[in-house]
Amino acid sequence: MSQPTAPSAPRANRRRLRRAVNAVKLWITTPHRWMGWLFLLVFGYLILVPVGEIILATLRIQEGDARRAGGAIGDWTLYYWQRTFTGDLSRRIFYEPLMNTLIVSVGYTVLAMTIGVTLAWLLVKSDIPFKKFIGFAALIPYIVPSWTIALAWLTMFGNDRVGIGAPGILQSVIGIVPPDWLAYGMFPITIVLAINYFAFTFLLSASALATIDGRLEESAELHGAGGRRILRAITLPLILPALGSAFILTFAQGIGTFGAPAFLGIPVRFYMLSTQLYQSAGIGRFGDAFALTLILIVMAGLAIVMNSMMMGRRKQFTTMTGKGSTHRRVPLGRWRWPVTIVTLLFVSIAAFMPITLLVWQSLQLQLGNFGITNLTLTYWIGEIDGMRGIVADPRVRHAAWNSLIIGLAVATSTALIGILTGYVVAKGRGSRLARVVEQVSFLPYVIPGIAFGAIYLTMFARPVGPLPALYGTIWIIILAAMVNRLPFASRTGISAMMQIGHSLEEAAEVHGAGFFTRLKRILLPLSKRGFLAGFILSFVSTVKDLSLVVLLVTPQTMVLTVLTFGYVELGRRQFADAIGVVIVVLVLSCTWLAQWATKTNPLEGFGGSNR
Repeated sequence: MSQPTAPSAPRANRRRLRRAVNAVKLWITTPHRWMGWLFLLVFGYLILVPVGEIILATLRIQEGDARRAGGAIGDWTLYYWQRTFTGDLSRRIFYEPLMNTLIVSVGYTVLAMTIGVTLAWLLVKSDIPFKKFIGFAALIPYIVPSWTIALAWLTMFGNDRVGIGAPGILQSVIGIVPPDWLAYGMFPITIVLAINYFAFTFLLSASALATIDGRLEESAELHGAGGRRILRAITLPLILPALGSAFILTFAQGIGTFGAPAFLGIPVRFYMLSTQLYQSAGIGRFGDAFALTLILIVMAGLAIVMNSMMMGRRKQFTTMTGKGSTHRRVPLGRWRWPVTIVTLLFVSIAAFMPITLLVWQSLQLQLGNFGITNLTLTYWIGEIDGMRGIVADPRVRHAAWNSLIIGLAVATSTALIGILTGYVVAKGRGSRLARVVEQVSFLPYVIPGIAFGAIYLTMFARPVGPLPALYGTIWIIILAAMVNRLPFASRTGISAMMQIGHSLEEAAEVHGAGFFTRLKRILLPLSKRGFLAGFILSFVSTVKDLSLVVLLVTPQTMVLTVLTFGYVELGRRQFADAIGVVIVVLVLSCTWLAQWATKTNPLEGFGGSNR
């Protein structure tokens, strides 16, 4: 009996070559795979490598610290960590800011979630009137920058006892001098941030409450359960995942915010980690600043891990079964109109009072005088003390142009990248590559804005490979903002792509359409709403941002938000308030445009898609 002969070497080589060619063809015809690896490579370089650079920077002696650290520049050292945790100044530069950050962050998060859940329950589960207006007004405080709300707070509660502070309405008009704790420090920062961020909980809770079948609550009521027991045993457990997401979004977004803590805290030397980081970087202590940057990242990361652990141990409930469901409305009875009045008053004050106060103070010739005879347009179109009004000042026009260019560049690029990221995740649903791409694209959200700015400052202050030094150019701001806004765009992109059936693209592929043809003729038109939502979210967030860009701008790359901060430091509040009004109007106009173009709420895609 003859034995089969082994294939000859040339035949085996041809088979291996054929398999390699087939593998290459498979990769070419499945673009979500090579795009996924490409995104991992780019995201890794722009997100993970900068964090690694920061870690190394805290372990090497920086320029200017050689004598204090007892070594040469670039030597390995634990000087910055020892200085942060056990040094003579550790209490001032770390422990006090850390404690202030924790207290404020927990305080505004709890308060914001309480406000958000309450408003969501009233709009979804009760018979309160004017729901459309309340829902619209509840989103405005998040759309406007937090630092504009802080400026409005000073207009109402400021006093003339602190630094170059001016009396607010309470002191000038009513005659009551607000105590320092009400005007500055922990209390107002907590309130301002809670007002700014309760929209996260409101959106997520409203979406979760809307999916609860009213028959569950009706059945419990028929079996003798009271309203409080139904709320505790049925409603809250069912919306717990949404509350977990709201906690992460609120805590991680605000923990590194800079504007409100700077305007309301620095005048009374109340420092949080974000403002202490800015102070350290401002005096050239980058080693200390980078250590604080890593601490902020770790804090945000720990919050996400703790939330994941809590969500992983909870019981799972199903609220959407595909069967018919009912929505139960709880009648408020005799409390209906009192609750309505309180709710309307709150959302109106939170939404419209800040911009009203900013406009009023921008028209004051003498700061703190709220009389009609003190109103003027000098700070808008005139000139005072050699400084032109914002309309005539070329610096303001230059900063406005930079803000617009940066906003459009960041919004366009991130919206497109978000759609392509969504395509990778949707086409590779369930694969390890898709999961990793999705998680990595969300990582920038964990890094606080000012920490992200510090990372890119050190990474691109010198040439990197073929790239020249980007610091001092507009490109470093565009790059940092683009990566920082990636979570916004990727979430809207994933949400849009998940709704597009694979059969459409497969049919086009059968008829010979290449990937870019399918992208142009099918994917982009069908995901237009997701693209526009990602575009507007990125544009609005970039234009109103202060935390990210405060360390990156130079006089040549000045933007409106940092120019406002400079005016406040100079005691020129009227100029700052006028620019704040311009930014708010621009942001609200773009948000309205998003609602008109997408026929939906642009915040809904982001808030509703985070897990």
